[in-house]
This record gives sequence, structure tokens and C-alpha cells, in this order.
Amino acid sequence: MSVIILAAGLGTRMKSELPKVLHKFDNLPMIILSLKSALALSPRDITVVVGHKGETVKSEIISWLEKNNIKFRPSFVFQKLLKGSGRAVYEAFQSQKYDGPVLIMSGDVPLLKTSTLKKLADKFNKEKSDCCVLSCEVKEVKSYGRIIRNEDGSFQAIKEASDASDEELKINEINSGVYIFSSSALKKALSALKPQGPKKEYYLTDCAEIIKNNGGRISLYKIKDELEITGVNSKKELSDLYVDSCRRKIEELYEKGVNIIDPDSVYISPMSVIGSDTVIYPGVFIRGEVKIGKNCSIGPYCVIEDCVISDGCDIKPFSCLYSSRAENSVSIGPFSHLRPQTYLCEKAKVGNFSEVKKSKIGRGSKVPHLSYVGDTVMGEKVNVGAGTITCNYDGINKNKTVIEDLAFIGSNTNLVAPVKVGKGALIAAGSTITEDVPPETLAIARSRQIIKNKRSK
Repeated sequence: MSVIILAAGLGTRMKSELPKVLHKFDNLPMIILSLKSALALSPRDITVVVGHKGETVKSEIISWLEKNNIKFRPSFVFQKLLKGSGRAVYEAFQSQKYDGPVLIMSGDVPLLKTSTLKKLADKFNKEKSDCCVLSCEVKEVKSYGRIIRNEDGSFQAIKEASDASDEELKINEINSGVYIFSSSALKKALSALKPQGPKKEYYLTDCAEIIKNNGGRISLYKIKDELEITGVNSKKELSDLYVDSCRRKIEELYEKGVNIIDPDSVYISPMSVIGSDTVIYPGVFIRGEVKIGKNCSIGPYCVIEDCVISDGCDIKPFSCLYSSRAENSVSIGPFSHLRPQTYLCEKAKVGNFSEVKKSKIGRGSKVPHLSYVGDTVMGEKVNVGAGTITCNYDGINKNKTVIEDLAFIGSNTNLVAPVKVGKGALIAAGSTITEDVPPETLAIARSRQIIKNKRSK
């Protein structure tokens, strides 16, 4: 299967310099969420049709793929004439060779599930369709195109709201804008498209009717989750969709035994997974792909993004966690900051006003307060005194610190990387350590205290 993602619109209602598809839903741009859904299908190729600030959109996509070590690269088509979805797909066909099924989707539909796309493909294949349209029953049909069916339930037409009769406007089954076409049927239909409306635009919806009139088979796959196919055209719509998806997620979590103290004050990503008997306190913000185990406590005003937190963890108030992992029974906070690639082993502790970045904290080790640990591998049962700093940056390179099991780091210590503290070693308070410390030794690297008598008055 090939995939075409439409992302060329001007997005004028966003009132923004940023292209519409680059506005974030949860913690990712909408175009990236669409791309992730498409990638999960393992397609032969993906074409992204861009227009307004297309180079910016392309750069964001390539950057995200590189950051996540994804080798797959989509093709990009720059739509020259912004004359509707039909024209966008036509230009994709002019620059790319397609063979077999072609999935067409939009870059501004952030909640569309891969599972739905797979079911749409199954329907397309099972019924040997030339086109399969994803439709949805909605409560408020607004200006969506209506799906017109024959008496036997088969496809008749897609009617835009402006062209529909009063009876047709009562229909609550709408066109989602997601289709699978056979490439040969679509190619012929695109060449037969004619400009419509005052703007003389080419509508992709007309392709389904053209294929039908030419004897092709049109099938429909209907879903009932209208959030899944809701597109975004303004910042208010983006906000409303996000809030609605969070509310739905909260209801789902209640059913699974999660205790959310004040549902009106928390935001929980629709992509999150949270175990039973976990307590979520007011003001919590959970973003992205977050997994939280059972019997955890997430204190007030915590921010958790793209993290894995295992069972029995206690995240105290005002802590911020990003792209990190915590094993069972870890304690974090209050006012802790975990930066990306932090790994806390079982029963580890990171306390108040401590920051950890790209480091592993061993089982039972403690960084209780007022410390910075960066680019560090720490063993088991290490105690880090208040005010300890791993000096990991020399102005050019980031360097590693290794602290082995059972080491004790006295308060107000500077560990100047690259440096290694051996097993069971003790660093005296106030030391600046620039050389490796052997196991089971005491290192003192500070000026000697001098006491003198006061001058007599």
C-alpha cells in the first residue's frame, strides 16, 4: 500500500505564522501524528503533499524521523496550485508512480487510529473495491459532506453541505476525508475532475462518484467515534479536540480503577496507559506516550511527558519528568526535574530541587536534594549529599561520570568529568574531584581549615 498525506493547506483560520499541520496536539505536531499512524501500516511508500511553508513542514518531519532513528523517508510533493484536495492528489500522481492501493489521509486529523486504517484496508480488500470511504456518524454534522446511500445501503454519492437538499442535510453520516483507492481507478478519475464552486477547486470527493459512474465498486467503512476523524482548522478547534480527548481518557481510566481526584484540573494524554489504584492529584499534566503502573501516586502539579513509570512509584508535587524511566518503588520529588534519557532503578530516590539528565541511578541509590547529576552511571546504594554537581561539560564535550556501588558523596562536592568513583569510596564534603578515586578509599580535595586567634582589641 502507498500513502498520501495531504498537508498543503494555508490554515488561515489558525491566525498563525506556523503552518497548520505543525501546530501541536498533545506534545507532537499534527502532521507527525498522522505520519506515525501511516508508518504503523508498513506502507511501501508515503508521499506528503505540502504547500504553504512546505520546506518548514519537510524539515520538521525529517528532524523527527532522525531524532527517533527511523530510517524510512517519505517523498515530498510541493503543490504549486492550492486548488483543492483533488488537485493535491493529482500533483502527487504527476510526480510519483503508484501501483496498488493508495490510502489518502489528512495531516490535520490527530486522533485517527492505525487500527481504524487497518480495518478500512481490510474492507477495501475484502470487497475488492476500487474505492473505500471512511465515514462516521456524528452528533453535530456542521459543514461536513454527507454520505448518501441507496436503499440497500450501498454508496450513492458524497454531497457537500452547500449542495445538499434539506432532507440530505438531516443525514448524520459524514465523509471523513480518508479513502483507499485502487491507483488505476484513481488515476482515471483524477484526469476527469472538473473545477467546482466559486474558487474553482478540484474536489477529491468527486473521484468516488466518477469511479462509480464508470462501473467501479465503492464501499463504505463506518465508525462511530467522531473524535477520531475530527479535523482541526483553528486554535479553538485544536483546544476543544484536545480537551474532549482528555475527558474521554479520564472516563476510561475511571473504569480501569484509576483514582483521579479532580478530573476538571488534570490533562491526561489519550495515548497514556495508567494502572489501577494509581492516584492522580489535581493539576497534573500527562503528555505523550506515558505508561504508569499500578499503585502509584502522582502528586499535585506534576508534568510527565513520554515516560515509563513502574508500579508503586511516588511522584511528589511539582516534579517535571521528560522521556525518562522509573522502575518499581521509585521516589521522585518534590520539585525534581528528570530530563531525557534518565533511568531510575528500583527503590532509587531523586529528591527536592535535584535535576538528573541522561543518567542511570542504581537500585536503592539516593540523590535526595539540591544536586545536578548529568551523563552519569551510578551503581547501587550510592548516597549523594546535598549540593553535589557532576561537572559534565568542559565547554566542548559532554563527559561521563561513573560512581560505583556503595559510594558516599559528601555534600557540596564537584565531580569533574571524566571521572570514576570506586566501589565503597567516600568523598569528603566540599571536595572538587578531578581524578579517579579507587575503591574503599577516602578522597579529600579541599583547602585545609585554618583557625587563628582574633586580634586583641
